[in-house]
Amino acid sequence: MKGFYRVLKDTKLPSCYKVAVIARACQVLASRKKSDRRGTRLRYPKPLKPVVCITSGFFITMKGRLFIPLRRDEYFDVQLGHYVMETVEGKKVRSLTVTSSSLSLCYSDDVKVAPAETVYGVDRNEKNLTFGDSERVIQVDMTKAIKVKQMTREVVGSFKRNDARVRSHLARKYWRRAFYRTNSLLHAATNFVIETASRDRAAIAIEDLTDISRMYRKGNGQTTDYRFRLNSWPHWKAKRMLEYKSGWSGLTLIQLTKSETYGSSSKCSACGEKLHNPERGDTEHRRMLWCQTCSKWIDRDVNAALNLSTRGLARFASSLPRSRRKKDRSQQADLTSPSQTEEKGLAGEAVRGNGTKTLILRVDASKLIHPAWSGELAEPALRCRGRP
Repeated sequence: MKGFYRVLKDTKLPSCYKVAVIARACQVLASRKKSDRRGTRLRYPKPLKPVVCITSGFFITMKGRLFIPLRRDEYFDVQLGHYVMETVEGKKVRSLTVTSSSLSLCYSDDVKVAPAETVYGVDRNEKNLTFGDSERVIQVDMTKAIKVKQMTREVVGSFKRNDARVRSHLARKYWRRAFYRTNSLLHAATNFVIETASRDRAAIAIEDLTDISRMYRKGNGQTTDYRFRLNSWPHWKAKRMLEYKSGWSGLTLIQLTKSETYGSSSKCSACGEKLHNPERGDTEHRRMLWCQTCSKWIDRDVNAALNLSTRGLARFASSLPRSRRKKDRSQQADLTSPSQTEEKGLAGEAVRGNGTKTLILRVDASKLIHPAWSGELAEPALRCRGRP
């Protein structure tokens, strides 16, 4: 790095490009060291993509022209579109990223956090995206994304050309097409979730599926088609979209832990008892589970969304007053006062900075869920299977 910096110092380039090149070189070096620590060494490292990210030196005029520095007192100007100017108007543009086929502007904006009245649990499945609370549960169909991946696999597997270069080129073309189509479906589904939560003033609770890919590794006694179908399930991409879209909208996102996620599908959301799978050959209750205590069939995806909503509510706002619920919203005369719109958490230890005069070393915290609430919160949604 010292020799690289000396060579770069003698070149006649604007300082913004020198900073960008040094930052990129440090990132590559850190990535190589990380690979060495893991013990994964590439025999032929992949070439880096041509990209430059500059944080200073460029500016945008009032007439919508972007000036990019080339040399000292020499600029290259680009006319920006009407949509870009409306988007960055009044915002602070932080960096400019230039590639061989695109030009991206990174800007920062202050987002006002919206007050939450309920918590929507989001259950990510292979064939649907289920979200909702005790009043309503909605399922977004995602079977088209599965069909796109399976159809692409069949098309790529049908190639009979002798030239491996032609086969790989065509395979990249079709898989790129499947990638864009799957992204479009995921964007539509996550946008619907964010819009519904923003309209209903709800927070979002997301489950933790970190090590779920270990269940479908090679050698677990599963077929190749089954492993392909489940390994191509883009659950991590749906989570990433929900995270940054909720940040843009000002929604509160609750990331549940593994212990909180455990048993979300196998435990009844009404009584907490363990659910039982249907008998072999029972196609009528294929995606449903039986609760002996409640004596009813429960959709496993709806049940998981309800459990995630309850666990997220217990962490975020279990002590909300009864008047804040949506069924009593019409009876409210005014909810604009700070005492009505501020979220309240669980009772905990008194520590410095929380407004108490006396420090208490140990106190008993309140219960997460009152026994009388479980049936009241979960009973209305058990009758809602599928779309409301």
